[in-house]
Amino acid sequence: MARIRFQQTLIVLLSLAAFFRVGDAGCPIASLGRRSLKQAPVPAQPALIFGFYDLTCPTLNSIIDTRMRFWVLQDIRTPGKVLRLFFHDCFAAGCEASILLNSTAEFAAEKDAPISVTLDKFQVIEDIKSEVETACPGIVSCADILALAAAKAVELAGGPILVTETGRRDGVVSYLAGATASMPLSTQKIPDLEAMFVQAGLDINDLVILSGAHTIGEVHCSNFADRFDPAANSPFGDVSFGQELLAFCTRNGAGDIATLNLKTFMDLQTPNSFDISYYVNLIIGRGVMTSDQVLFNDLRTQPMVREFAANRTLFFESFQASMLKMGRLHVLTGTNGVIRKQCGVYP
Repeated sequence: MARIRFQQTLIVLLSLAAFFRVGDAGCPIASLGRRSLKQAPVPAQPALIFGFYDLTCPTLNSIIDTRMRFWVLQDIRTPGKVLRLFFHDCFAAGCEASILLNSTAEFAAEKDAPISVTLDKFQVIEDIKSEVETACPGIVSCADILALAAAKAVELAGGPILVTETGRRDGVVSYLAGATASMPLSTQKIPDLEAMFVQAGLDINDLVILSGAHTIGEVHCSNFADRFDPAANSPFGDVSFGQELLAFCTRNGAGDIATLNLKTFMDLQTPNSFDISYYVNLIIGRGVMTSDQVLFNDLRTQPMVREFAANRTLFFESFQASMLKMGRLHVLTGTNGVIRKQCGVYP
């Protein structure tokens, strides 16, 4: 009798294995792993390294420097927007340039998710990719171009010169749901924010450090509208600052926030400079989004905020370490992935 039950169970499992591709999120036996299905183990893939393209594309860094400087001259807000693209890419499915892929008739891509709708400067990465393809065809991935462009963005905004590991390859899929499920939200507080970072492969220290990127860039009023609702329990520590933002977002009461959906800078003191004023603003109650201000309000993260507000060198060194850590999230290397010819087009 036990033998019959075992055979019936085995038949069910094998049927499910044939219906679902192992490793799919929807596969009910995915957690059993590949080895339990007697498949060959996946070969270990090489790690990222510094200088991956030194021999195969020696002009890569020069191209990125030249083109990023060009785009910053066109729009001084470019650094913040390119840096944000990199964050969204790594959080959604890993740093494999899936955020750059366009939607198709079959699939809605990450870039078309509601949380991605305000992303910008895709054309900057495509422009760099085009130049790189001319110099080194089929060699450099879009994922590495985005990572290197983000590092250059920080430098051009006055931040540290970041060293960046390379050797990533590009993903071949991009799903809207991936972006929706993975990105931290502007209305979240520390427990939820920490959970999102841990889910991605980071920790609460990375949360505080990488949030410092909000020292450059813009934010739509809809992303901090919750702070004007008493029920949300996220008031502005600097009451007059909150009143100024409300007047701006509603054009002094002439319109509603959702309809106007205006943009303001996340750091109103030095909006285009990568510095420590973001943390100083949190201490004086002038964080713009809930997810910003809670970094100071929560006693678990407040000490780090105070340290960074007083020590630029410490923040810059910490930001370098967290960028390297984030840049390794779920990367494709070796024989995994592809090298796209165009970053927005499926291979």
